[in-house]
Amino acid sequence: MGSLHARNVPGIPGAELVAVAATRPERAVQAAAELGVRASTYEELFAADDVDAVVLAARSVDHAARACQVLDAGKHLFLEKPGATTVAGQDAVRAAAEAHPDRVVQVGYHRRYDPRWIEAQRRVAEGAIGRPLLVIGVARDVRTPEPEDPLPAGGFLMDMASHDYDAACWFLGQEPVEAFAARQWSVYPELEALGDLDNAAVTVRFDGGGTAALHISRTCPWGHDVRVEVVGDEGSVFVGNASSRDGVSVMTRDDGRSFPQDYRELFADAYVAELAAFAAACAGEGPRGPGLEDDRRAVAVGVAARASAVAGRALEVGPDWPWN
Repeated sequence: MGSLHARNVPGIPGAELVAVAATRPERAVQAAAELGVRASTYEELFAADDVDAVVLAARSVDHAARACQVLDAGKHLFLEKPGATTVAGQDAVRAAAEAHPDRVVQVGYHRRYDPRWIEAQRRVAEGAIGRPLLVIGVARDVRTPEPEDPLPAGGFLMDMASHDYDAACWFLGQEPVEAFAARQWSVYPELEALGDLDNAAVTVRFDGGGTAALHISRTCPWGHDVRVEVVGDEGSVFVGNASSRDGVSVMTRDDGRSFPQDYRELFADAYVAELAAFAAACAGEGPRGPGLEDDRRAVAVGVAARASAVAGRALEVGPDWPWN
């Protein structure tokens, strides 16, 4: 994600890429050479006088600590989702942001910048479907050749599904209070010993009576498949990847040609739009995008959902939950 954002910066009005940093010094040198900027360490980047804003796309498990360093250095912060992998970590970032209220903090929930999702949310907000009752979401990532270690990402139901939790909160306008994740059959059963999984059905209950029902998968054979339907008491609105003439779709590996094979392809314009909004906000020329309060909800649901999948029972959204 850091490479993606770095390549997008030169096309953003009012923004200039001046330096890159990476956990591995050799990766920073390689990226800097490719982009025509200087390589630096994180500490050098955060302290640099010619750096006004930082796009932080480190490992998810490092987001909270690095985000606090950026804010304490007085920089504007674009923070990749999730803003933290624990509730305590998210609290720490919010405290750092509150200590620097003049700094822009935007979290990378790019679906809020996709024209289809913006239009769907607008329709819901204007009452086109009546009172929203249910968000039905599908988020299926392309199958990886081997299982992913949950440690750097904070777990599959945190790192990947935070987008879906944020979208559900955005559509419903309610607070999440309980999450239940049913562990499904795993393509990579060895993940269970690590306290993780690769397929799950997640149900989130909200304080206003709304519900989100989400299928999250990292083993999709036909492409990157992201869809959502918001159901209200007077109608529904649907955002999909594909359509069929008879209203019934059967998708297999053979349908790969009609599906984007990567999230960067599916949401290419949204990634540019979110950085443009961040740059405009830093210059005082536009509203701030999704922030730490939005991220708080997604992180809290992700923690409860992952722990629920391990424990096999519904868990309250809010506390941090231990797992093996």
